[in-house]
Amino acid sequence: MGRRAGSTRPSGRTQAVPACSVGGALLARRRKRGSTMLSWEKIDAIPGWFMFQSYCVWRALLDQQSRATGDLFEIGVWRGRSASVLASYRKGDEKLYLCDLRLDEPAVHRAIKSVGVEPANIVPLSGPSADLAAKLDLKAMHHTVRWLHIDGEHTGTAVYRELELANRIVTPEGIVVIDDFFSPRYPANTTEVIRYLEKNPYHFRLLAVGFNKGYLCRPESLPRYMDFMASGMSRALGAYGAKTTIFKTTGPWDADAVGITDYVEDAGPVAGPDNEPQRWHMMRTRHVWGPWRHLQNGWRMLRGN
Repeated sequence: MGRRAGSTRPSGRTQAVPACSVGGALLARRRKRGSTMLSWEKIDAIPGWFMFQSYCVWRALLDQQSRATGDLFEIGVWRGRSASVLASYRKGDEKLYLCDLRLDEPAVHRAIKSVGVEPANIVPLSGPSADLAAKLDLKAMHHTVRWLHIDGEHTGTAVYRELELANRIVTPEGIVVIDDFFSPRYPANTTEVIRYLEKNPYHFRLLAVGFNKGYLCRPESLPRYMDFMASGMSRALGAYGAKTTIFKTTGPWDADAVGITDYVEDAGPVAGPDNEPQRWHMMRTRHVWGPWRHLQNGWRMLRGN
């Protein structure tokens, strides 16, 4: 949970282009000064609710956008915890739009500087997200945003409206992140995303769910991102220190999305359906287990576990 564009909850705790290879993505990341200087320790020193596992997911996916161009946008900024990650991945003339009900620009600038990045090309938007359509030149912003984090008012009305905005401004390779997805505290964040996707199946598809956030992408980009989920995401997360399991329990004929959890020993780093954990059903069936994983599973079955 970040800070709301529709509330000012006080701080209590702290807390693409075609998918490229993990090695290529990490090499591109090392070439960018901002993201190379970034570390979880720096982010964790900033007040907020953005958790370590989400930090790792963001970095893995933002690395995948290393060759893509486009602005970055966050609705619900609080003190700039997750915004500092986005600032570290801003390139060249790209803009970083920051919307919060009462945007504390000095605090956000301090946060961004604390991770080793200058707060350049920031577009401050203080006020509710409902006012964005009146404040922004949406015609000029058509399909110009490659990353949009929706962490604002947390009402069904606001989330649906923010997804309508997302459809206007997000690029074909862009990603939309929904905070508190599947959260029992904010059920409307889930129900209205699903309602929007069902009504507009050609706007966005659900790509992944993990660690309190949902990730959407354009339908035309889903195969590329899904290929990365199968072939590189686990290693990319591990490179940032997150030990996870990525589940894909159905195929393109159904809800073609993955779930990312903390590591599950019996499942390993990547797992398919319960009755076929060694396979991911994609456009073509993909074997996701290596020989060692097959041996581990055979031994587990022999032990009767």
